[in-house]
Amino acid sequence: MKDLITAALDGVKLKILVFGPQVHTPSGEERVAKLQAKRIQIREHLEADGHMVAYAEDLVDPSIGVPGGDAFFQELVIMREYDMIVNIVDQPGSIVEATMIAMKTHLAAKAMLFQDAAYAGGLVAQACRTAKDLGAHVQQFQYPQDLDECHLLGHVADRVRLVQKMKYLA
Repeated sequence: MKDLITAALDGVKLKILVFGPQVHTPSGEERVAKLQAKRIQIREHLEADGHMVAYAEDLVDPSIGVPGGDAFFQELVIMREYDMIVNIVDQPGSIVEATMIAMKTHLAAKAMLFQDAAYAGGLVAQACRTAKDLGAHVQQFQYPQDLDECHLLGHVADRVRLVQKMKYLA
């Protein structure tokens, strides 16, 4: 029976966006570099499982004219088209994306936000709490322990399995 369940879930492939610190230019700052590496690891793991995974910054098209040409609007459109959104909320871009998610119920319902427990107060934390109120899964993490011990990846893998089950049952 376990093989049957595993096969059923494995047959459901998801489209997943992974937000966080940009990864195209490695950071010299240790904290940001670790978050970049975790974002890359999450993408690679999900792709190895057969999911279609993307970074929104690779999808935004600066050549599109107004009114839809700005990155903010394009990311809203892009997020709507994905089954799941993972966001390591830390750098300015991922903070804006978390705020966008907190303003849209249909985005929050498919979002998983990781927030550093050291920053549990303030405006960013409030945006994450609002997203949670709208249905987002918000997970605090301890830096650097949870990154080093792969806890974020484990949480993503568990959430992916849940979303696969929901899509299978839909």
